[in-house]
Parts: sequence; structure tokens; C-alpha cells
Amino acid sequence: MAGLCFDMYGTLCDTSSVRARLGEVLDVPDRLVAAVDETWRRKQLQYSYQSAQMDDYEPFWTVTSHALDYALAAYDLDPDAEARDRIRDAYDHLEPFPGAVEALTRLSEAGHDVVVLSNGDPAMLERLAANAGLAPHLDDVLSADAVRTFKPDPAVYEHAAEALDRPLDDCRLISSNAWDVAGAGNAGMATTWVNRSRDPPETIGARPDREVSTLPAVADDLS
Repeated sequence: MAGLCFDMYGTLCDTSSVRARLGEVLDVPDRLVAAVDETWRRKQLQYSYQSAQMDDYEPFWTVTSHALDYALAAYDLDPDAEARDRIRDAYDHLEPFPGAVEALTRLSEAGHDVVVLSNGDPAMLERLAANAGLAPHLDDVLSADAVRTFKPDPAVYEHAAEALDRPLDDCRLISSNAWDVAGAGNAGMATTWVNRSRDPPETIGARPDREVSTLPAVADDLS
């Protein structure tokens, strides 16, 4: 049995589910809602990389806030502070992907240690895990905040192995983010890529050890 480390954002929970809140608060056409959402997520990831590379760590909640401010400014939108708070709080209520609870439950019952390993800071991960109904099916929630950097820095994956008290190669990252899989594999962790979009693998970093298209397929493969 292994230590299974699930990414949260984009793997267990759908970051695009913020669009409902964006549409409600901004009251703009769906096309603009989609554009704001895509820019927000892209900048959220970019700012996490920049923060790590500049050795200027800020918690992921703060990074997410900066990215939202950029996305709104990019489309000449200027909601007030209360509206921004309502939009940002959508990250506490992301929808789990189909089969998320099923996969976690089956893998736990098979004897694996099942945890989240995410860039999210501990408080936001705990809120989301509870709101999405995932918390009862997890053994722990591990955050990059513990090492004050972000994936794909090897320190994040090494932290997971230490927390699980296992060798790094006895841990497996399960992620839908190809860059995350490449980083974990490069650090020495086993990997499963949940490739929902049938994308090619990254050409920098390690290739995935296993590839599936759904979360239940992860359980089919590893149970």
C-alpha cells in the first residue's frame, strides 16, 4: 500500500465552478465570465510560480486574491471590496469532480493512506474539504505552506513524504495538472495523471507513470 497524495484544485475540485459566483456578482455576459475565470486561474498559477522563484512567499489565499484583482482589471471591472470578497469566497465552495468521493473511499478501504497535497494554505484547504464533502474520506490535508513555497518545488513533495513517514518513491501524486505530475516525478515521487482533456504530457520534467481519464479510474488502477 502507498501514500496517495491528491492535488485539490483542478483534480478533486473544479476551479471553473467559480463561474456561477462570478456571474452572480458581476452581472456580465457568460463570455466575459468565462474570460475572467480563465485569466484568474492562469494568473493564480503564474503568481505562485513567481512567488517561489523570487523567494517571496505569500499564502495561496493571498496569491489567489492578487490574481483575482488582475483578472478584474484586465477586463475593466471594478467591483467593490464586498463584491470581491464574495467572488474570492467561491474558492471555499468549489464543486467536487464526479467520482471524487468514490475514488477516495475505495482507495482508503483498499488500505492506502489518502491525503490532499496542495498549494492551498491550510485554512482554505480545510474549508474546501469540508464544504465539498471530502474531509471524511481523507487521512490528512497537507499544504505547501509548511515549506513556504509552491509546487512544483521538490520541497513540497518531500514534505508530503516526511508527513506520511514514507520514502518519497513510496508516495504517489494524483493530479490533473500536467506540470504538477512532471514536478512530482522529477522529485522522485510516483505519479498518476488524471488527463481529462487528453492533452499531451509536459516536455519538461518527468512523464507520468500512469495515466487515466477519471477519478474512479484511479481507484480501478490502484485498489
